[in-house]
Formats: sequence, structure tokens, C-alpha cells
Amino acid sequence: MAVLYMLLASACFTTMSALVKAIGHHIPPLELVFLRCCLSIPILFLIVRHRKRPLIVKAKKVILLRSLFGTVAMAGFFYALANMPLAECIFIGRSQPLILSLFAPFVIGERAPRSAWLAILAGLTGVVLIMKPAMAWPLAAWVALGAASASALAHLWVRRLNATDFPLVIVFNFTILTALFTAFGVLPFFTPPTPLQWALITGVALFASTGQLLMTLAYQKDRAPVVAAASYTSVILSVLYGYLFWGEIPPPLAWIGGTLIVAGGLLLLKARIHRSEPVTPPSVG
Repeated sequence: MAVLYMLLASACFTTMSALVKAIGHHIPPLELVFLRCCLSIPILFLIVRHRKRPLIVKAKKVILLRSLFGTVAMAGFFYALANMPLAECIFIGRSQPLILSLFAPFVIGERAPRSAWLAILAGLTGVVLIMKPAMAWPLAAWVALGAASASALAHLWVRRLNATDFPLVIVFNFTILTALFTAFGVLPFFTPPTPLQWALITGVALFASTGQLLMTLAYQKDRAPVVAAASYTSVILSVLYGYLFWGEIPPPLAWIGGTLIVAGGLLLLKARIHRSEPVTPPSVG
């Protein structure tokens, strides 16, 4: 059941990404982040209250850092989705666990096992291969890589939060703080969406919140590495969406690079299983 929940969660997150791409350049990325969070807050509030969880996290300083890096990651990811092919963007985004392993010794003092370095090297080689044909859209590709790095840092802070707070409460607080952070840059220059854009933005919020709930249920039902492995199905769905809706076919180097990233991620999960270490449940941003 846990794997099924994660498969559904991955489908929700990939569909959310496709909707963001469909909105494209019509809504600035920062405004899209703001609206996505504002629409998600009531949904998350009802879920948190239904589960009788506290509304505010205990580690307030840590949630601020998590939210800062998470906001940068989400805005960067939304920009990249609007400016580069969907599958390549998702490929680069899947390098996040590998980048996390590189940052972990410096942020939380956690060193990757020797067996994990082959996985990290394979994944980063995959990123390089994807970035090479990405010279047609260099800024978007670098923004996607920067977003993956910011997301990795955000999730390192989530590991600290997991010791004191419930995952849904962390997501709820992150969503509120992200809405507040982005409001300062959005409200003075707000671009009113059209009815169609409101429908797409509502879809983004609904799929993001549903995916978050399904993912939380998945991590509660089974070991984290097993569940995380199922999340790589998002790569397959992103290729399918890109082809069906935008006629995008990843070039050969992107296929090879994406395969290396997925292989590296799965090898990293295998290394964590052998060490009996939990894998931090990812979240949007």
C-alpha cells in the first residue's frame, strides 16, 4: 500500500509540474508560488486540524531556514519549468538527493558511506550530460540545478525538524511562511490571473496538497528507502506529459543523463537501506 501511495503522490507532483509549465510565462514564478501557497493553506489547515496536530512547529528558527531555502527552490523550479522541456527539468530535479549527500557533512555532520559515492558520481555525471544539450536554454538549466541545490539544503533542515515536529505541521508552517516571504515581492506588482489561469493555479495547489498528503501516508506505512524508490516513476510520467502536450522528446544525452541520475538515486537509497538510515521524506520545495 505504501508504494501505491507514493506512486499516486508522484503522479500528483508531476501533474502539478505540468500545470505550472502550462501556465508558462503568463504568471511570474514568484506570484505563482504565492498563489499556490495561499490556495494550499486552507486545505492543509483542515488536514492538520482533522489529525489534531499543533498548528505551529516547536523549532521556529529551523523552520525559518527550511522555508527560506524551500521558497528559493520552488520559485526556481517554477521558472525552469516555464523555460525548458518538462522531462529535462524533472531529470535535473531528481538530482536533489545526490546534492543533499554532498551538503550533509557540512550542514548536519552526516557523511555518506563509501558505497554511496559511486551513486553520487553517477548522478552528477548525469546532470553534466543533461546540461550539455541544455546550452540552448542555459539560464533555465542552471536555475533548475540551483533549485535542486536549494531544495537539498531545505531538506537537511527538515531532518532536524523531524526530530521535534510532525511532517504535516512542518509543511503547513512552510506553506504559510512561503506565502509571507513572497507576498512582499508579489503584491506591489500583482498580475490578476484570467479565469483559465485561476483554474490551472487551483489545480497546482490541489495536486501539490494531495501529493503531500499521499506522500506522508506512504512514509508512515513502510521504510523510507523503499517508498522513496517508487518516487522515481515521476521521471517516466514527465516524459509522457512532455511528449503528449508539448511534443517534447528528450535528446539522447538527456536520456543517458536521466538514466544515470535515477540509477544514482536508487544506488544511494540502497546504501541507506544497508546502513538502516531513514531517508528524509521529500516535499514540494
